[in-house]
Amino acid sequence: MTTTPAGWYPDPYGSPQLRWWDGSQWTDATHPLEGQDAPESPEPAGQETLATTPAAPAAATAQFAAPPAPPQWAPPSQAWGATSQLPLPQFGAPPKPPSPLPWVLGGVGIVLVIALVVGGAFVFLNRDSGESAIARPPATSEPAPPPQTEQAPPQEQVPTPDQQQPQQPPQPSITAFPQPEDGRINDSVSGLSYKFLGGPWEVSDPKTMNAPNDPTYPLFTSGYGAVSQPGFNGQEGVDWMGTVAAAQLPQMIPYRGVEDLEVVTTTLLQAYEPAFYSIPHEREIIRNEAIKVGDRDAWIIEYTMDFSAEAKAKKYKFTTESGAFVLVDMGEGERPSFFYVSIPDNLKSEQVGDVLDSLQTH
Repeated sequence: MTTTPAGWYPDPYGSPQLRWWDGSQWTDATHPLEGQDAPESPEPAGQETLATTPAAPAAATAQFAAPPAPPQWAPPSQAWGATSQLPLPQFGAPPKPPSPLPWVLGGVGIVLVIALVVGGAFVFLNRDSGESAIARPPATSEPAPPPQTEQAPPQEQVPTPDQQQPQQPPQPSITAFPQPEDGRINDSVSGLSYKFLGGPWEVSDPKTMNAPNDPTYPLFTSGYGAVSQPGFNGQEGVDWMGTVAAAQLPQMIPYRGVEDLEVVTTTLLQAYEPAFYSIPHEREIIRNEAIKVGDRDAWIIEYTMDFSAEAKAKKYKFTTESGAFVLVDMGEGERPSFFYVSIPDNLKSEQVGDVLDSLQTH
């Protein structure tokens, strides 16, 4: 069969330059189309080449069939995070998405979820009331690096995401949550203030709410809870809880400003839902919209989790749970604040509305 000889050809990736075809595959060597003569042929490592001058692209394409075009991949908005569809690192960084948030919504490809599963500890807020609240998932193996081409790229290597990611400072230690004052919780760290529901609700212990040194998980700085069902899974001291809590958005999560409120809030719900609601359930979104908290822009996703089938089989005292994720922009240069409320129906889940109506900046 006819093969196309090595040479410089118009870049099949669509950029205005020439790319070197080594006779069997496209390499990472490139050269501008205009203003300069074609460069010398790249010399593969460990091999000697004849001192010949490659034919000009136009002449080569007139005498031989054009080299095969590389495989096509989906646009970044559809394939961001799907490494099998993106060009290899040797061809440069993938096209930048419209936002630096490296996740795809819709329940798949969420990088934050991967970070939670691979690198972090989960804190099951509605499950446990004692030291057993922190559970760690099984260790998973690191993904294999992408295959390398035989030739080293002539241009400077693009830093990997790990190289670009700055080191996160250790989380501060939270030893106690603020107590209610005049029926409210005033959280000076998150900058939020909200209603305290009173008995049977009690201010929570930070040790049962937070995962030490886990940058993927919110460091709650205030909160309270109530037991919905003690020993819900047959284990003493492992309780299903209602929870109201506040925190700053974890530092590892990119946030540019108000324009990111919706996508970050949606991602937080999809990332934390498996940890906060481990029982099989169905989710119904009640509202998903921009709101104001005091004079600050915010985004709310309010929902109902339905555990009916599992509750009937396991004879739980609760069947549904109402809740909301709220992300509040705290101004330029400040991290946004994250507010979480979730109340099972046997703890009067209609009180979710009362708590949300009371939310203010402090």
